[in-house]
Amino acid sequence: MKDPEEIMAPFNSRDLQAFMAIAEELSFRKAAERIFIDQSALSRRIQNLEDGLGYQLIFRTTREVVLTEAGRVFYEEIAPAMQALARAGEVARVAAEGKSGRLRLAYMSFAAPGVMPAAIRDFAAQFPDVALELRYLRTQAQKLAISRGDIDAGFMLGPFQNPQFDQVAVASETLVALIPEDHPLARLPAVTLAELAAQRLILGSHDQWDFFRMLVGDLFSAAGLSMRVAYEPSNTLGILGLVAAGLGVSLYAESISRLRAEGVVIRPITDCATRLETILCWNRANQSPALRNFVARARQEQRLAPNRAENA
Repeated sequence: MKDPEEIMAPFNSRDLQAFMAIAEELSFRKAAERIFIDQSALSRRIQNLEDGLGYQLIFRTTREVVLTEAGRVFYEEIAPAMQALARAGEVARVAAEGKSGRLRLAYMSFAAPGVMPAAIRDFAAQFPDVALELRYLRTQAQKLAISRGDIDAGFMLGPFQNPQFDQVAVASETLVALIPEDHPLARLPAVTLAELAAQRLILGSHDQWDFFRMLVGDLFSAAGLSMRVAYEPSNTLGILGLVAAGLGVSLYAESISRLRAEGVVIRPITDCATRLETILCWNRANQSPALRNFVARARQEQRLAPNRAENA
């Protein structure tokens, strides 16, 4: 009896493919056509397999091709494995093309109303078999999570320069004022920074909104204005709730208008030229095919954005 290692040695995938084709077609001509080789090459593959196994698998006459009893048993045993192998190859190919697997994404507050959902919608429509995992993380936390490999990419506030990271700009927004609907400023078509500075401000807490708080602080300082921050909620819903309750005014990215918060009106800020840039950021070393496809879509959207603006 042969050692198992000696039996496994002759199992060449091409020889097994040839045997499967003959076992299912029972014709050397049809089998050769099926796997795109000539009949002589097919015969050599079968001979190699039988020599390696040490017994005959196929009995061939001028009129017919039949499996020996050993051939029949061999076919029944390897058919499921060959089918599984073929399926594994197809599944792996799909994964290599980024059409399956998983993609771990993070987003910060300003990406939540529009940029992130739109990107997810478009990507999921094209790649429905990729499992998308979403996490809310502030900008600084996203950078750390990407460095650790905890997420594949993140929608964060930019700009951000680091040789280990790559990025693509996905949105550039103006700042707007959030005002209680019964506030005197709500009757104005637009407001100024000075008018906002005279009010109690509601801004996200430093621990969750550090990047944005620095940006707003610099904005008021550059205008020679000081801020009176009355409340510091940790999330967007808290900001909207406090503004709606008449407890102060706030500044936010213009995409907040998508949420249509009851009791809150949105006004442009006439003397504010600062824009909030949202970027999609990832580690250059990340070789995920799904990430590659997600980035490609983001770059495509970036190229199309100027044309959409011109045609609007």
